Amino acid sequence: MEPTPKLPPTVVLVEATPGYPILEIRHPQCFGRLALHGAHVMEWQPVSADAPVLYLSPDALLQPGKAIRGGIPICWPWFNAHPSDSSLPSHGFARTHFWELEAAEEDESGVTISLRFRSGDLAAYLDVYFGEWLEIALETTNLGDEPLPLSGALHTYLAISSIAQVQVDGLSGDQYLDTVGDRTERVQSGLVYFDREVDRIYENDSSALLVDSGYERVIVVEKEGSPSTVVWNPWVDKAKNLSDLPDEAYRDFVCIEAAISNDRAIILAPGGSHVLSTTLRVEDH
Repeated sequence: MEPTPKLPPTVVLVEATPGYPILEIRHPQCFGRLALHGAHVMEWQPVSADAPVLYLSPDALLQPGKAIRGGIPICWPWFNAHPSDSSLPSHGFARTHFWELEAAEEDESGVTISLRFRSGDLAAYLDVYFGEWLEIALETTNLGDEPLPLSGALHTYLAISSIAQVQVDGLSGDQYLDTVGDRTERVQSGLVYFDREVDRIYENDSSALLVDSGYERVIVVEKEGSPSTVVWNPWVDKAKNLSDLPDEAYRDFVCIEAAISNDRAIILAPGGSHVLSTTLRVEDH
């Protein structure tokens, strides 16, 4: 599968395995990798950062039809299980199919990659900007004649120094659904700490901060078009049950996701569009 647009000098096409193309961004402002399978941002590290910003599992499967563990999987056009048809795949089709590369452009500040994908009457258009910050904008358009529901997430895996040295700020006072064990509605009080499995869907439409005292940095997770924020870490037992994740890897990442949960799905009118976006920035702590 070959991309048709001409690539600028700072974007190089490589193949992880035959027929599995990856774009490497080698720009003065950052290094990054994006797989055309799933339009999946695998890596991004600005030159100002001493450590990777995104976590990618060393056991991730780079195979057609398999989602990549780590980076930023695109959950689309629904989030988690399909709301009415259990035979359909969790988190939709986008992360397990090849996308079409539309354009790759560079300037002195960074590189923008544009891709597209279609599932039925829904079309997805993705712009990814790699630079001193990372920005992902996913636009969905209803090309059909009937209203259609839309949910999903930009399932961002953030690399950390150690799970014991990070907290999430910016969610205090927000209501959330705790999906570990009995599904329970709670209200966040103060920082989010990690000393057990965490799988929460917050009612939140603003930024969150991942404070990492080990790396002495803060990753700012901004977002738009997202009424929900998911915070996830599988902890010990669940990590052992994930075949594409090392048993101890729960110590190495936290997911903070710009999401549209199924219960807050957006109804797209015929011809209507919605943009779900997230921006990552790294600041000193």
